[in-house]
Formats: sequence, C-alpha cells, structure tokens
Amino acid sequence: MPATHWATFAHDAASVPRARHVVRTVLDGAGLDEMATAEIEIVVSEIVGNAVRHARPLTDGAIHVQCDVIAEEQPHVEIAVTDGGSPGRVVSARTAGESDTSGRGLFIVEGLADEWGVVEDLDNLSRTVWASFGGPTRHHPH
Repeated sequence: MPATHWATFAHDAASVPRARHVVRTVLDGAGLDEMATAEIEIVVSEIVGNAVRHARPLTDGAIHVQCDVIAEEQPHVEIAVTDGGSPGRVVSARTAGESDTSGRGLFIVEGLADEWGVVEDLDNLSRTVWASFGGPTRHHPH
C-alpha cells in the first residue's frame, strides 16, 4: 500500500530547499540508499524551481508537492509538483548551450528519473510535473 505525503509551499524561491527537506524527511524511512535519495532530492529541486520560475501559482497562491512511497521488495517513489501552469508554454527537456545560464533542469530530471511527464488540467488551471523512481508508474504501468 503506498504512503502518500502532501505539502503546500509558497510560490517563491525559498520553497525549493523547504520542499527538498520535506521529501528527504519522507524518504529517510523508505529504505532507499543515499544515492537514490540524493537523486530524488535533485529532481524535486529542479521541478519545484521550475514551478517557481516559469509557472503561475495555483489559485490558493501556492504550489503543491506530493511524494508517494510504495514499499515493496525494491522501494518505488513518485514525486509530483502541481502549479498554476503557464499558458502557451510547453514543458519539455532541452539541451542548453555551453554559455546558457539556465535550461538544464528537465534534462537533469530526464537523466535521473526512471520516467517523468506532465499532466495539464485546463479545467482547474493547473499543471503537474511528475517523476518516478524504482519501478512502473501509475501513469505508465509496465
């Protein structure tokens, strides 16, 4: 049975380390090795940072972070960050040039997560970027 943890954060840069800390606290008891936990923390930082930099807040003025931990023989973790979206902007990984000072975040997410994706909810004016580690996801069961 998965354990689901939710947290709400302000739509500002100070939320990046706060979200990372909350996810680290959740993962400390999940049986993951240190490298896996560190990689998940990096992905949380990238996705929350992108939400703050490139998207609107949700209607409550915040962003929401969900961490699902499925304790099986091999632990499985799913992270989801929901924000208010950014109309007209497509979320996709791209390769940044050598002199670019940004643009590597989703490329990093793509490299560390087993799977990741985006769910747009136009009715609720929200976008969720999710990443999965350690097994099949609810989005793409294997």
